[in-house]
Amino acid sequence: MPNVVPLGGARYLAGLAGYFASPITILRSTTTQDAYNADVAAWAPLDGHSDLPAHVGTGDVGIRLKNQEFRTSQTVSEVQQRRVFIAGAYNEIEVTDRARFEDEDWAIISVVVDSTSTLTELKIERLTPGNL
Repeated sequence: MPNVVPLGGARYLAGLAGYFASPITILRSTTTQDAYNADVAAWAPLDGHSDLPAHVGTGDVGIRLKNQEFRTSQTVSEVQQRRVFIAGAYNEIEVTDRARFEDEDWAIISVVVDSTSTLTELKIERLTPGNL
């Protein structure tokens, strides 16, 4: 009988160590004050969410709706989207957060933690002047 590794768990993730080669940091909006005590929005790393081991894919990922229907961008301008798989369950990540990898910030448009709490899947979109 072959040695079967169950989906999920430390041994499963150890076998995929090379797959998660793109560290990613999750950013959350915070408010600071400038020299005139006016509120200024800023983005700071979410506690415990810096340099997470991740795999970043390419391509238009669409948005999964009920019954496996997909909605994709119908605009004239190209919107670059990527799918990110993070090793581990990160339930604190929200769609109002941002993801940073390769020194660039991306908007998070979807967050899914798998049922075995092994992976967190993000769908992210390149920030452009229209969606900052």
